[in-house]
Amino acid sequence: MSLVINTNIASLQAQNNLVSSQNALNQATERLSSGLKINSAADNAAGYAIANRYTTQIGGLQQASSNASDAINLAQTAGSALDQVTANLNAIRDLAVQAANGTYSATDRASMNQEVQQRLSEISRIANQTTFNNANILNGALGNTTFQVGANVGQTISVNLQTNVQAAAMGGVAAFDSGNLSGAFQTSGGVATGMDLSSVTIGFTGTNGTTGSVTLSGTANSAQSLADAINSQTSGAVNASVDGNGGINIFSSVTNSSISVSGGTFDASSAAGSGSTLITNASSGGVAGVASGAYTAGTAIAAASSGSSGMLANGDVLTVSDANALITQVDSALSTVSDFATQLGAVQNRFQSTISTLSAQTTNLQSSQSTIQDADFAAETAALSQASVLQQAGISVLAQANSNPQMALKLLQ
Repeated sequence: MSLVINTNIASLQAQNNLVSSQNALNQATERLSSGLKINSAADNAAGYAIANRYTTQIGGLQQASSNASDAINLAQTAGSALDQVTANLNAIRDLAVQAANGTYSATDRASMNQEVQQRLSEISRIANQTTFNNANILNGALGNTTFQVGANVGQTISVNLQTNVQAAAMGGVAAFDSGNLSGAFQTSGGVATGMDLSSVTIGFTGTNGTTGSVTLSGTANSAQSLADAINSQTSGAVNASVDGNGGINIFSSVTNSSISVSGGTFDASSAAGSGSTLITNASSGGVAGVASGAYTAGTAIAAASSGSSGMLANGDVLTVSDANALITQVDSALSTVSDFATQLGAVQNRFQSTISTLSAQTTNLQSSQSTIQDADFAAETAALSQASVLQQAGISVLAQANSNPQMALKLLQ
């Protein structure tokens, strides 16, 4: 090897190696201080992109888990309120059963009715004032609500929150008010006569598929005897009573049912249109009573009114028949509340299962992300020590290489 002065190859090589060891030392220091082996895209471009996608997914999954927890809290809030609605309904039913006993006077029932009305008002208050994040959850306002329970679009759970537990929206039973029937039991001369019931048919159909149709028999000499005939011959499928106007009130004991009354001397088809008459649909709250007009049953039957809605809010225990009707309405309302509470309980379990699944997904993604981007401290400390030693050695060698040209001076002496 020639001895030269202008170009010190040993020094240049030492410098290059010193730069390399310095870079390794800087990299090890950066990784140990950050805990990451990928601190920028330059460190590992593909790994950097994958780790960022994992970060996005992990964040979405964690938020989805929080969303599911919020949904559980909403369901629990609604469920607690429904417990109070149920307690009030049961208290109302107990009062109705008490009022249905013939040992009580009208004054007694009026006193019972005061508590009934207060409890009905409390049910509506609960329905109107139970909220979650300022949204009412018991009056049906939320409708079909969607909860985001995944990191991506479309990963949702839908919950039907359309149930309205206001007293005016529950306890619907088919209701029919015939209007004043006093004229049906008198001739034009004022002599009492009987109403032939052989052509009167009571029909009812429940939303659960239960159907029935009973043709009455015998003769009714008054509105009360007509009500008694309906009650005795329909085997409790409907409950008929005489209202304060001398008409017949009919409630169905088949939950959410429709009622038709037609035939012969009790026919209203000419006013209500062709086919079955006096149909109601309690599930929508509508009631189609007998339309206005005069009907003939040997003598004129007074024009019938549209009847009551049959909803729980209209219930009372002022009479035995009213108390019996209220029992039916409360049973219908309890069924509605129970179904809603069951749905909320089931969906809580579903959300809890979702949270567990999300937690497992998040853990697995974090494990994969850690493999890609987290620094191995054992390896990095070893690299740091190696780079540090090389750095010190490089500096020493560079100093030696830089002194080599001085050897040429010996030749000049």
